[in-house]
Order: sequence, then C-alpha cells, then structure tokens
Amino acid sequence: MAREARRGQVLAGKVLVSRRGATAAEHSLASQAGCDAMRAGGNAFDAAVAASFALSVTLPHLNGLGGDFFALFYDSRGGKVWCLNGSGWAPSGLTIEALSSQGLNRVPMFGPSSAVVPGMVAGVAELHSRFGRTEFAPLLGRAVTLAEEGFPVSPGLARALSRFRGALPEDALLAFGAEGIRPTTGEALRQKALGERIREIADGGPEEFYHGEAGGEIAQALEAGGVVVDRDDLSFSAEWVEPLSMEYHGHRVSEVPPNSMGAATLMILKAIGQGEPPPPDSLQRVTRLTEATKLAMAAKDEHLGDPRFVGFDLDAFLNSNHSAEGSRVSEGDTTYFAVADEEGNLLSCIQSLFHPFGSRVYLKNSGFFLNNRACSFKFEGPNKLAPKKRPVHTLSALLLSKKDGDPPSIAMGTSGGELRPQLHALFVSNVVDYSMDIEAALAYPRFVWNGEETEVERGYKVGEGLSPDLRVVDYPSRQGVAQGIELTAKGKKAVCDFRGDGTPAGY
Repeated sequence: MAREARRGQVLAGKVLVSRRGATAAEHSLASQAGCDAMRAGGNAFDAAVAASFALSVTLPHLNGLGGDFFALFYDSRGGKVWCLNGSGWAPSGLTIEALSSQGLNRVPMFGPSSAVVPGMVAGVAELHSRFGRTEFAPLLGRAVTLAEEGFPVSPGLARALSRFRGALPEDALLAFGAEGIRPTTGEALRQKALGERIREIADGGPEEFYHGEAGGEIAQALEAGGVVVDRDDLSFSAEWVEPLSMEYHGHRVSEVPPNSMGAATLMILKAIGQGEPPPPDSLQRVTRLTEATKLAMAAKDEHLGDPRFVGFDLDAFLNSNHSAEGSRVSEGDTTYFAVADEEGNLLSCIQSLFHPFGSRVYLKNSGFFLNNRACSFKFEGPNKLAPKKRPVHTLSALLLSKKDGDPPSIAMGTSGGELRPQLHALFVSNVVDYSMDIEAALAYPRFVWNGEETEVERGYKVGEGLSPDLRVVDYPSRQGVAQGIELTAKGKKAVCDFRGDGTPAGY
C-alpha cells in the first residue's frame, strides 16, 4: 500500500472484516497465529497466547521473552472488564545504594542495571490459565516453528538491525546474521536458541522459564553487571488488578491502572472533554490536547508508582493540578495487538522491551534480549527504586464502549512510550467527538507533545511557522504504530496501522 499522501488526504489502514474472529498484530504471521488458534477450537485468550509468542519471535527488537505484558479485556461469559499486569519487578540487588556506590545518580538507560525481571512469560501463561480453552503447549507451536525454521524479516526489523547495529553485543550480531551482517527485508531469519526456550516453556510452563536454564542465564547476565539476583526474585507471578475507567461524553473508557500510566490518558480526556469539541483539524484542538498532556505528565511524575508500595486514588489524580514546568516525555518502542472471537470476548494487549532491543543485554543461549524497564525508576518520589518494586510503566491499552453501560466494542492501542497517553486520548476523541470508525480514528493525522514542542502532522490548520513550540511534520510520520478491532453489525473490523508492517487476519 502506498505510504505517501497528498496534502489533505488521509490514508486508509490495513483492514479486514471477519464474521467469526480476528487478530490485529504488528506482524502478519502473529495475526495469523492468533486466528489459527481460534480456528483450531480456541477462544480469543488462546489466540492471544499464540499471537504473543509469535510476536516475540518476529519482532525481537520490540518485545520478547525478556519483556513485559499487559492485557485489558472484556470477558463475555462473566460480562466484566479485567486487567492483568504482567510487568516485572526490580531484582533484590538493584538498589539506590548499589548504584550510588558506583557513582551513579540514576538508573542507567542500558546494560544489566537497566533490566527488571521479565514478566511477559508469566503474564501470558496466567491469562491462558484462567481464561484459555485449549491446551497451552500447542499454542506455542507456531512460534517454535518461526524461530527454528525461520521467517521473512520485516522492514521494521531490518531498519532496527541497521540502525542499532553498533549498540548491540557481538553475540546478538552473530545471532541475527553471519558475522554480524544484518539481514535484509524478506531474508529468512532463524533463531534456534529462542525456539528451544519456547519449546521448554510449552512443555514446562513459566516455572521452567524462571527456574530453568533461561532463569539461570538471566541471573548470570545481571550478576555479571553487578546486580545480585536470588531465587525469590525469579519467583515471579502476574497480578490481577482492577481496571481504571471513566465516562467520556456518554461512552465508557477503560485503561490500565498503575504501575501503568494509563491514568494519564483519562486525565487528558477529562481536560479536553470540557466544552464543545473544536473542529477536528483545528489549531484549537491541537492546543487543547497539548496543554492537557503537559498537566497529565506532570501529575504522573507526582502521583504514579507501584500501588503495592504507593497508594493511588483515581479521583484525586484526575483532580490534581501541577505545574507542567520541568515535565518530560520519553519515547520508547513496543508492540500492541487486539483479538476478538465469536463469543464476544475482546482483548487489548501490549508487550515490550521498552527501548529498541531493550537493555541491549542478549542471552546467547536463550536467544532473547532483556528489557530496560528499570531505567524508568527514580531515586526519589513515588517511583523510587526499591527491590521487588515495579517501575512506572509506559505500557497501557484501551477499551471503549460506544455507550456507557454497554460492553466494550473497541479495543485499540499503539506503540510510543510516554507519547501513548496523548495518542490514546486522540484516538478516543476521534471516535467519540468526531464519529470516526476505528479505521478512520487510527488513520487520521496525529500530533504529539514531545516534552519540548508539539509535532503536528500535515492535515491540521495550524499556520505553519507561526509558533516556535509547534512543528509541522510529514504525514504519516512515526508517531506510534497502532492496531485495533471494532465490533460492528457486519463483523469484527480489524485494523493495522499503515505506519507499521502488520496486517490483520480473520477466519
């Protein structure tokens, strides 16, 4: 599909409408793995397992066994929205005292000290244990095959391997190409060590991952960097948490609670929901959402932390008022996917290493990178580093009900690090305030405040060059890669962003 647009033209996403079930993921093979799981008798939760592990193979720069996982979903049988937190915690040896003794005044961005215990494997397994219908092991079969027999490298992975080649360790370069020569788009990539680890998870479950050879290699890699890890650190389990939700112009928006920053999405929506919506392409709209984002990011820094360590009250958060001065926005990369089945289950899932290739720590014998989520910790405040504490997380996911009180009918989300809350608010506003369907909502030109200026894609009437705090960029730019599914009278409408490499699948 062409990626260039004339001024004023909005591109279409990659769309599929399926009567029975659908998966929208950032790689076509992951979307297909999800639908194959449903075709074989599974439900949307089984499909999520298959898609998640397929993504961990096909997009190793964005996510993997060394990363984290969140799921926000509607369970049609129970008629309830659930949320699962599969984000990892700091190992016992990662302390402020230990880092200070090395002359550091913050957690490093990369390296062994930037990693938390990965939560993805435990999170996906817990989701299946509670809601899956079919056996766990066969759901990982497609991921094993993709790892061991190979898959065609996507343009995004090829770009990442080229861009970050100088930052990756030699073992990783050798694993991704003979003598460190990067694979090109379409070239087959095999990851035999990763395939073996996924086989072990299929056979032994998360216990085999955390306390088998993979867990041993995780501990060894962190301890080589001076971070002590004990067995209790690796006795990790995902946590069921209460979703956040609020009414927005007659609709119900659900988000992921802390330690995620999903609350920032709701705060932005609360602010922009005052008064009549301005024209969708107006400078007024850009200004209103940008100012709301600045306040939400400042409030995030003052209030959000791991709720097992720091209390959180949504109403107090939404009504807080902090100066936006000094607030910052950090970018990251990740991958989001959505699943819907014929029973009415609707899943909004996201998983990540945080920055591309995470900590850049590669486990040679296990074939995956460790995350760098610990770099989000601070040395003071609610997000202060402590053993077994989860850092404030950029990962969040959306569910939207077309009418407050009805079941959710839209699942959507995007990559983008701390840009995510403002993008989520933009998507919701597109649907609710401007009556866009999910395809149009995700394709419409975007704008984000990056901490210094607002980057606005062409398509808004903002008077180019008139404001030093506003910069017009080409449409489309790289402002997140979004996916989503909307339940309609005609079926499940699954959309993958034209900004990414994914295509939806259905059956």
